[in-house]
Amino acid sequence: MKGKLLPLLLILIVGYFYFSGNFHVPNGLNPERVIDTAKNVTDNLGKTSTTTETPSDGTGTGVDLTGNVSVIRSNNWTVVKFETDVIDEGLLGRAYTFAEKAIENGSENVRVEAYFDNEPVIALTLKNGDLDKVTFEDIRRPEFRIETDLGLFDVLVHNVTVTNDTASVSLEYLAGEDSFWRDYAKMSLAILEDAPWVKRVEIFYLGERNVSVSVPSDALLKALSGESSPEEFAGEISVVEIKNGRG
Repeated sequence: MKGKLLPLLLILIVGYFYFSGNFHVPNGLNPERVIDTAKNVTDNLGKTSTTTETPSDGTGTGVDLTGNVSVIRSNNWTVVKFETDVIDEGLLGRAYTFAEKAIENGSENVRVEAYFDNEPVIALTLKNGDLDKVTFEDIRRPEFRIETDLGLFDVLVHNVTVTNDTASVSLEYLAGEDSFWRDYAKMSLAILEDAPWVKRVEIFYLGERNVSVSVPSDALLKALSGESSPEEFAGEISVVEIKNGRG
């Protein structure tokens, strides 16, 4: 493995210059992107909704409305949960419309949660009936965040595991090994953004050669801030070929 390790690290050093000058963390569904686009979406909302309101029974239990929407009313809050078939800019509009309907029916404090394939995606919260002051929150699980954010790269994600110490991703990089090394640092930082508490980021590259590539989180952050040189960054990376594969 030592003979293969050196050229891999050299590729990483070259890739470091690429990432240090042009790095942008993927923002497909992160909170900043959601909040930035929310204003444009809500400005053009219609006043109609396809849901049917069901009066509260006062018990605070969920009431099924249309098969994929439920409402929970308890104390001064109304919580609406709905399933979406697609994640796009229209999702923000649908969440806002549910909140608007809840306000029209007498609710003052509302939380709307969107789910995709039973996965929590985004939440909208407003208080005191003020539709002009809504907040959007990314409520995806860390594993789902990582999988969706890595979708902005040319990858097929097989598995994501996040613990208190490590974020591990098994993936196929469809554009080929050379492109993988060019995107490696950016993908690792995207993973770290979604699980900022972990101490190490590990990517299992599955291809003609199965390779484990891991790096301490501190090394990634120092590289991003310019505190470490390309050589120091490369020296922090562990590259191990896996004979039996993993994924």
